[in-house]
Amino acid sequence: MNTHHDRKATPYEPDWASLREHRVPDWFRDAKLGIWAHWGPQSAARRGDWYARHLYGPYEGTEGFERERTARQTEHHRQHFGHPSRFGHKDLCHTWRAERFDPEALMDRFRRTGARYFVSLAAHCDNFDLWDSAHQPWNSVNVGPRTDIVARWADAARAAGLRFGVSMHAGSWTWRWLDAAFGQDTDGPYAGVPYDGHLTAADGRGTWWEGLDPRALYGRPRRSGEKPDAAFVDDFYARLRDVTFRHDADLVYLDDSRMPFDEGSVCPAAPPSRRGLEFLADYYGRRPQGTVSIKTIPDEDRAAVLLDVERGQLGGLDPHPWQYDTSIGDWFYRDGERYKTAGEIVHLLIDTVSKNGCLLLNVPQLPDGTIDEETGTVLDSLGAWTERCGEAVFGSRPWTRYGEGPTNVTGDHAREKALGYTAQDIRFTRSRDGGTLYVFLMSWPDDRTARIRSLGTARGPVTGAPRRVTLLGTDAPVRWTAGPDSLDVRLPDRPPTPYAQVLRIELD
Repeated sequence: MNTHHDRKATPYEPDWASLREHRVPDWFRDAKLGIWAHWGPQSAARRGDWYARHLYGPYEGTEGFERERTARQTEHHRQHFGHPSRFGHKDLCHTWRAERFDPEALMDRFRRTGARYFVSLAAHCDNFDLWDSAHQPWNSVNVGPRTDIVARWADAARAAGLRFGVSMHAGSWTWRWLDAAFGQDTDGPYAGVPYDGHLTAADGRGTWWEGLDPRALYGRPRRSGEKPDAAFVDDFYARLRDVTFRHDADLVYLDDSRMPFDEGSVCPAAPPSRRGLEFLADYYGRRPQGTVSIKTIPDEDRAAVLLDVERGQLGGLDPHPWQYDTSIGDWFYRDGERYKTAGEIVHLLIDTVSKNGCLLLNVPQLPDGTIDEETGTVLDSLGAWTERCGEAVFGSRPWTRYGEGPTNVTGDHAREKALGYTAQDIRFTRSRDGGTLYVFLMSWPDDRTARIRSLGTARGPVTGAPRRVTLLGTDAPVRWTAGPDSLDVRLPDRPPTPYAQVLRIELD
């Protein structure tokens, strides 16, 4: 582990005023596209996200948005695995084997897709650690795959030239999630029979989990609404430090509104914990070129932490770098899930980059560690587009405006959706030196003429005619006319890519 070269002479103080001296690193601003492996024991059920919670069925604290998924996953679990008093989340961890996991082959494919950074799930809300954890015996070396998943991802990513990050969800969400394991059925043949969260290490004699304590996985018995205790908070931050510093993470993704257990967190402690600020100060002192993402950040703290927007798009150009995270399908593998097409992902990538963001794209993996054919096709198609048009994306910077045209999301953090772009919809990026402007045509014009109103000589940012205009992905020449109301570009007969097209405009 090489962290000594990153240690800062004068560490940050664990307060926001000091941490605001940090800056989101240029490597992240250049990267634009990351791949995320949101893969772990919940994949074994092949029924999507939140399975470790919902296998226990409706319980005290179930929220409205959970009900449909809870019913679906509870029914599946009882039909395929049995009652959660006998087969719970701990047993699902045992069935996950990752027997065909080949991180080097997958990373080569992600690199060819265009990814510049890779993020490994470290621990999801299910509280199972995917590395040789110093603090959590329920981990992928002791249980299930019997291998250090995070270490193998890290080695593969760095060998492929990608920056490496970890995502940590075990924390506030775990406290809220796994209270379900302490419930029981209220009716039916198992009414009153406690779920397996009530088991202790002594109950493991003669079982496959002998020597392990379920309390280390589920936490102490609790009811919905209880505040996390100091021991739970300490355990989370010990594990966060372990995985972050052991694997020298360039990016740390925290699944919380604010720093875990602090004021504004998904589940604040009582009193709110300041341990997150201590972690940030230590991490940035060791890793000046690192960045930590959370999901709700006041403007004044946008240098201290990176804004992450989950499955949501920003409506306009943001002055600060940010990250948009989404998935090709469900977060964990789900049979029959509708996947995003490569065309949808290209549009999401362009829109995000034009607004000063990076796209972190989750790739659902099967329980054995492979990806299915449909996912492979999406990745390969995305890679074919970035190979032709990547110069307009990677290493670019936002222009003075993100785009033009009638189609955009509404609101600051709009729920993601596939937008019906028209020939009037355009997005922009520029080269770092400002000498080249890239114009993304989100839909091919029927009349083969792109009218770029933002480049009208009487409209503002550019007052003269361009020096040269080319269309990425083809040698076919284009003709253009610079007028006061628009720059009109006459295009070839056919678009050079199946998705968005890119004009390269060299400015004087």
